[in-house]
Amino acid sequence: MSFSVLVEPRGATFEVTPGETVLDAALRQGVALRYGCRQGSCSTCKYFLSAGDVDFGRASTFALSRDEREEGYALLCCATPLEDLEILESEEGTERNLPLLPPREVTARVLAVTARTKVLWSLALQLEEAFPFYPGQFVELGVPGAADLWRAYSIANAPNSDARLEFVLKRLPGGAFSEALEQLAPGDSLKLRGPFGGSYLRPGDAPVLLVGIGSGIAPLRSILEEAAQCDDPRSFTLFYGVRTRADHPCEEELLELEKRFPRFDYRPCLSQPTDACQWTGYSGRVTQAIQQQIADASPFDAYLCGAPAMCESVGRLLEAKGIGDGHWFSDPFFPAS
Repeated sequence: MSFSVLVEPRGATFEVTPGETVLDAALRQGVALRYGCRQGSCSTCKYFLSAGDVDFGRASTFALSRDEREEGYALLCCATPLEDLEILESEEGTERNLPLLPPREVTARVLAVTARTKVLWSLALQLEEAFPFYPGQFVELGVPGAADLWRAYSIANAPNSDARLEFVLKRLPGGAFSEALEQLAPGDSLKLRGPFGGSYLRPGDAPVLLVGIGSGIAPLRSILEEAAQCDDPRSFTLFYGVRTRADHPCEEELLELEKRFPRFDYRPCLSQPTDACQWTGYSGRVTQAIQQQIADASPFDAYLCGAPAMCESVGRLLEAKGIGDGHWFSDPFFPAS
């Protein structure tokens, strides 16, 4: 037995099959809803249920407190309906959202797997046909040898007609996909589904501020490559942080991009620079660099990617510096549950 969901005030409706989450059903039927991690950790898909009840699933108490559950809120990426639902959404900040790209599942062929640093790897995939996505979005890759196990990774290149996707992956000891990564070889097949994510580059006239650490460079590089290819008239400033110079996965690519895209201002940050690297850039964390170098954040659209603590601290800092509601977007990278 399926259940119906009504999204107010826009009046959109869709059906949810047994065992399916509200978000999965919405995406399957082309109904755009807010979402982020898709595993109950980030609270981006938190909506108020004005009617009906759900099983809250694996939603973490950090992202959805017990009080919020009692008040009627749910995380749609985890919630499965127990009856017909009506959910309320705020229309504030949605006017710049682009049309939903319905997710699809495809097979990709491995082109290359390369260790960029001790923990960051690059993965290049070839698809059979063009794969539409917005710069800043992510996909889920099927774990080789597992029947239905998926891991989310942000796309690191701009949308293209070559049906090629690139990724920057953090290799985690014991991670399901990480353990398979080193065994992948050119020609191997991988399942892929998507695109997902709402932290994509919005149209507009405001200067763009990009902030990332570690593998968070992937979606930001996608945004920058798209801006350069389209000769975007906006200015783009990137604060990107790693511990040491040896931890940087794509320094040469970003320096080259800065040369060919004159409106791109690259500001790398090393939190633990060594004397041997002869570092002349900023020494410290990205939050410290922004605190010192951005006096007024009100003109910017901002995109934050990487560790949840960094995204939260930078978001609060930008709000304190005057960035407007609906003008900053966060893509925190939570470890798979």
